Amino acid sequence: MKSMPKISMLACLALSCAQAADEVKLNEVTVTSATGFEQNIKDAPASVSVISQKEIARRNHQDIESVVKDAPGVFGATLGAASRRGITMRGLGQKYTKILIDGRPATSDSAYRGLRAVGSAQNFLPPANTIERIEIVRGPMSSLYGSDAMGGVINIITKGFSNEFSGNVNGYYTLAGKSGINDDYQTGFYVNGAVIPDVLGIALYGRYFHKFEDERVFTNRKNEDVNFGAKIMYNATENDEIALDLRRVVNKYERTEGKTLRRATGDNTSVAFEKMSGYTASLSHTGKYDKLLLESFLTHDHMKESGQQDLTLKTTTLNTKGTYFFDNNTLSLGAEYKRERLNEKATTADAANVKRYDFSLYGEDDFDVTDALTLTAGLRYNHDKDYGGHVSPRGYAVYHLSENLSLKGGVSAGYSTPDIKMRTDGLALPFAGGMGAQLGKSDLKPESSLNYEAGVAYGDESLNVSAMAFYTRIKDGLGTKPVCVARPGVPCVHNGKTYRRGIWESVNIGKAEVKGVELASDWQILSNLALHSSYVYTRSKQKSGAYEGKSLNNLPVHTVKIGLDYDMTPDLNFWTQMNYLGKTRAVYGSPGDEEIRDYTLFDAGASYKLTKNASVNFSVYNIFNEYVTTKSGRYEILIADGIKYRLGFNVNF
Repeated sequence: MKSMPKISMLACLALSCAQAADEVKLNEVTVTSATGFEQNIKDAPASVSVISQKEIARRNHQDIESVVKDAPGVFGATLGAASRRGITMRGLGQKYTKILIDGRPATSDSAYRGLRAVGSAQNFLPPANTIERIEIVRGPMSSLYGSDAMGGVINIITKGFSNEFSGNVNGYYTLAGKSGINDDYQTGFYVNGAVIPDVLGIALYGRYFHKFEDERVFTNRKNEDVNFGAKIMYNATENDEIALDLRRVVNKYERTEGKTLRRATGDNTSVAFEKMSGYTASLSHTGKYDKLLLESFLTHDHMKESGQQDLTLKTTTLNTKGTYFFDNNTLSLGAEYKRERLNEKATTADAANVKRYDFSLYGEDDFDVTDALTLTAGLRYNHDKDYGGHVSPRGYAVYHLSENLSLKGGVSAGYSTPDIKMRTDGLALPFAGGMGAQLGKSDLKPESSLNYEAGVAYGDESLNVSAMAFYTRIKDGLGTKPVCVARPGVPCVHNGKTYRRGIWESVNIGKAEVKGVELASDWQILSNLALHSSYVYTRSKQKSGAYEGKSLNNLPVHTVKIGLDYDMTPDLNFWTQMNYLGKTRAVYGSPGDEEIRDYTLFDAGASYKLTKNASVNFSVYNIFNEYVTTKSGRYEILIADGIKYRLGFNVNF
């Protein structure tokens, strides 16, 4: 049943990728993230979802989280009292999700892990209008992608360029309704084309986002994001492609006394301003030689934070992989080296010059036992400067009962080392606007997991349906415990700084388990009408530690998603989306620690093409004005923020 991918398909050059047809049959969708090479999605040894360019273009997305949150098994969890959003898959939060751009790390994962700046890593990604498609792999991929992929992988495939120069300018304004929080607007551009036809091409893009400050204490701050970059691609020979990718981002957050910041008191140490900025440079090579595919990249991230912290983190990653296509199996072998350097002098001298490195050797074989049965076996050896060596295996089987019906299942090991911030003694990671802190510890253990999944999938030209059961056992999970609980007149102090909401420290909380079922379908009802739906049932339990017997945070038991896309005419289309999230809990043991009620959000929108190259769109989010928060005293965590209206435009040239 399985056809081996042709080498010309595996790493198509940007000049040819740009010519992909708009209309794709559901049973012909290809993915690369599950194995590292291109294959039909029905053959992928993992639970994979694909968001197409057409789906992305229908809506005015603010960031990557807003693009992927409607996919099965994925939702945008509210994280922290600053009401940040983050991506959660199968019970594991954003720090366990590896985010890639064209198969390479989007930015340093360590820069935005821990309580500090949760959800900010997505701001270092390219604007939505530069994206060709997004592949989402649910479940651990540590054997192929390393420590940061314990929860899953999001691989963002960017657009290539054609011989003719073309571009796009877009923007929107979001107006908050009566119970809404605050307005925002965004504008962006994208230009690409060939400098030398078929040889040298360039792509330029930029994005500016502005969110106005709310009027209430401790909700949404003023936020400004500037994101721009360039990509140069050079076809050195007919077999060799070299690419240079440069990205720069500046994120600013600000609170005003009397609005989102309480008026100053004697012990108020909240920081009203903070800035995160950085750049990423990536040099890559792709070589296609008969049955051999070689892929290598070198990336360097330089990230800096100021305001609550004066912190600089530099990360360099070198990765090389070779894939050989035999007649009945595909073998991949690779190696990776990563080095990090942290400099943070504000909270402890121990973090003035911290260094760490790790290197990995990995391999995976995709073997066609018969025409119907394919087995995948993978293994990764990781050696960390502080934690030594660890082996992460993976095994998976795909059996095609017929051309359209398949059984899938496997076992995989997940592995995640504490990031460089969490493992540094005394380093304070501020949260709650600087009023609280989480301290790093050098004696933390790496987290590990053992994961099982099994299910059935059906796919034809108009319908894809799947049912997957999953079970995960987590060992040495990372969490926090209080070391100082602030009370009136008894503040908590660390290295001369006062924290009014207390001081916590990183700890291994022990064991936990997550189990559940995912049901998903994509149905092209008519040529102009499509229905997307999913239901996820998830049960979680902490098996040891202070919260033994309780569920994991921000993880609803029931999640239902239904979306409808309708092209009324070639120029006018509509979309609707319904998301139901069952009850869950906010963070245990901190302000806002309480049950969050279940709620349902309805969104709808339309897009109209004014001319061949210009269109306008209008969307309404949270149509029925659901407003959900969790409170403890004067603190508030925003869950659903009321109705919002968004008007946008797109101009191609």
